[in-house]
Amino acid sequence: MAEPYSIYKRSNGIYYVQFPYSQNGKVFQKSTGCRTHGEASKKVLEWYAAGSLIPKRTNANKSNPDFEKKVSIEKRVFFSNLHTMDFDAEDYQKIIKILKERKIIASCVVPNSKGALNAAEFYTTFWDYDKSPYVKELIAKEKSIHKSHTATYMSRIRIYWLPRIKDKTIGEITRDEIEALFTDEEISKLANKTINGIVSAVTIPLKWAYYKGYTENNCFEGIQKLAAKSRKRSILTIEEAKRVFEVEWENDAAKLANNLAKHTGMRAGEIAGLRKGDIGKDEIIVAHSWSRYDGIKSCKNGEARSIPIPIPHELCVQLRYQAELNPFGEGDDGFIFFGLKPHTPTDYDNWNKYLRRALEVMGYKDPNTICFHSWRHFFCSRMMDKVQDKRVVMAVSGHKSEQMLDHYAEHLEQEKTLEKIRNAMKEVFDSQDVPPVAKKLLEVPKINKREFA
Repeated sequence: MAEPYSIYKRSNGIYYVQFPYSQNGKVFQKSTGCRTHGEASKKVLEWYAAGSLIPKRTNANKSNPDFEKKVSIEKRVFFSNLHTMDFDAEDYQKIIKILKERKIIASCVVPNSKGALNAAEFYTTFWDYDKSPYVKELIAKEKSIHKSHTATYMSRIRIYWLPRIKDKTIGEITRDEIEALFTDEEISKLANKTINGIVSAVTIPLKWAYYKGYTENNCFEGIQKLAAKSRKRSILTIEEAKRVFEVEWENDAAKLANNLAKHTGMRAGEIAGLRKGDIGKDEIIVAHSWSRYDGIKSCKNGEARSIPIPIPHELCVQLRYQAELNPFGEGDDGFIFFGLKPHTPTDYDNWNKYLRRALEVMGYKDPNTICFHSWRHFFCSRMMDKVQDKRVVMAVSGHKSEQMLDHYAEHLEQEKTLEKIRNAMKEVFDSQDVPPVAKKLLEVPKINKREFA
């Protein structure tokens, strides 16, 4: 049988072996380092017996890094074919798939193929409300997405993601790069909800691109987000809530907005969106909310609601008076808490600022633990003291599900349980011979918990 190579002698007296394939356009030849044909034949047979492994340098000494380094003929043929053979797109994808499966590469993108989109351009377009095909698709399907949402995600992408990916394509992004967001020193200082939001801003576009066929890179599936832990919020007692409105406020409109939130549980955006025509004879119609990005929009749960007015008569009078102060002559469409421009309410962030200043005047120990949204917690908690049916409270508060009220109920039930146990212990043990120290412990006043999830 013919040998798959030929051995010949060169002018320097050394025998070489020539294999029937080319390397870089030339026929591959290799020195055997032998000066007789017999020794050369034996050497080449040894190479084949060792699995076609050929030393990189046949004359290297043991101190040379190329000593014992061997390359198989099959590999040489393979690499030679990569240089010369014609491959189509399907062939390239098969090669990439095999290398990925063998964990040799994490990602790879063929030029002008799926996944070759510039990542920075893709993300900035995706979260641009006016340009995003994702947004257009949601709107076409009558699903809600607001400019405030896309603006928040765009900000997160610019701050936390674009510096990481630089000039990469979407097909080059790896799961490890996404997972690294959780351990980033700066990001890890943020609240869990914010960190999860950053990850969503990164993965939602990738999922959309994958299922739309823009990339074959599935680097997002199976990523576990952080546990959704809500930061503890403080809540004023009924007495504290009363006293804060008895002190002098720096801004009357801010005081009125806070007082309205206390009595109705309305969100800041809902109060900012209130117009003169929303104040009825015996109800407040909460049909809109205001966003600095979207302007006037529907309420958070997408449904209008009515808040009955057994709220203080004085408060209703103040709201109507505040509406009459609107200088832009907009009638029933004029905002009650108007801003400096027509058809625009005031910046409701100021309500939070003036609330904390009033708390300082009142002598509250830590005003920074209270915010405007705390009134919503105050209202729901106090209503649930009196109303056992959560659905009734939801009708006024605008919560979409009972689950949204559960953290209020949990806090209240814990206090009620402690009170019941305290009373039961007194009834059981007061008639018995209880040591004075134990009696004193039983008389410890009720703990006033302000912190709750």
